[in-house]
Amino acid sequence: MQSHQLRFQMQWLAIVLGLLSAWPTVVAAGAEGFVVLPDNAPRFPGPVGRESNVFEILATREQTGGAFGLFRVTVAPQGGPGIHIHRGEDEFFYVLKGEFRFKVGDRLLSGPVGTFVFLPRGQGHTFQNIGTEPGILLGGVMPGGLEGLFTETSGADAEKLKKLAEQYMIEIIGPPLGR
Repeated sequence: MQSHQLRFQMQWLAIVLGLLSAWPTVVAAGAEGFVVLPDNAPRFPGPVGRESNVFEILATREQTGGAFGLFRVTVAPQGGPGIHIHRGEDEFFYVLKGEFRFKVGDRLLSGPVGTFVFLPRGQGHTFQNIGTEPGILLGGVMPGGLEGLFTETSGADAEKLKKLAEQYMIEIIGPPLGR
């Protein structure tokens, strides 16, 4: 049990250190900071056919001086995006609830609660909620900006999603897991 707790603490330490490395940029953006209270984050349902996925924007590029964007996403059972590549930012996920399967390059990994995944730009990846209940991921991008995508995908059809992927420098390279 101690090994699990140590691993959990080390994962959180990695997240905190990653965010703190961007701190000089955040401080330069404004000395006032900001707080997002529970249930006060802007919420956006997913695109057509995936409306049960909900994105909550916790921090935007504008709020962090461009350093990072942070979001929480509730993913429907068996849900997840197609395999894709980000050209403009690194991405990370931390599993808060449920169990996910992650595809990172050629590797397929199981991700229970407490799993941290880092995805450097240029790396093909995806995830799938493999549970029977909605799962929750904490996600982030560095530098910030991609979190804006989730405000625009709400109710989007396939054609709009294709245009948004181009706008946000995302290359779709395969279907969602399980298809």
